[in-house]
Amino acid sequence: MSRKNNIVDELIIEGNDFSFENNKKLYHGKFYSEVTNEFLSWVSKVDNYIRINYEENSGPLRMLETVDSFKFSGFDKDEFETELTKLKGAIKSCQSIKPNKKTKDNYILSLIKNPLFWTTIVVLVGGAYKLGYDNGKAKFDKEKISLKDEANLSKKEITKLKKEISQKDSLIVKLKREKESTNANSGS
Repeated sequence: MSRKNNIVDELIIEGNDFSFENNKKLYHGKFYSEVTNEFLSWVSKVDNYIRINYEENSGPLRMLETVDSFKFSGFDKDEFETELTKLKGAIKSCQSIKPNKKTKDNYILSLIKNPLFWTTIVVLVGGAYKLGYDNGKAKFDKEKISLKDEANLSKKEITKLKKEISQKDSLIVKLKREKESTNANSGS
């Protein structure tokens, strides 16, 4: 907590250095506010500190949201000082009001850091690979078996057709012999 108080104290001390007198410029015979880079840097630090550490309904953040930052450049002294006072009041209130913003964990980072997540990923990837491998292999085996069955059927049909052809060839040879023998008997 003392680190946060140190930051608040530093911002308050730094903020005391800023006023209309060191953030003004002369235009047409009248002084108007014109902020310096250092002032804008301080405003940014105050805004960042309050938004990071305080919830929406906290006093410092509500006070910060009433600040009209457009009035820091191009306006007269009263308007500049009013907005600067609001900003200084917002950071000053941080001394007595404890930071109350609940930090939200980054779910993705916490997931990546979790060993259970990585174990699950490894198991799922390994299981998916094995399932795909086995499924693909079984599909290939089924195709191989069906092709083998088709080849066996074709071989049986070829054997059957060869037997028929040899039977028909022997029948043709037999008929030719009978015809020759009948022609020889009729010619004698």
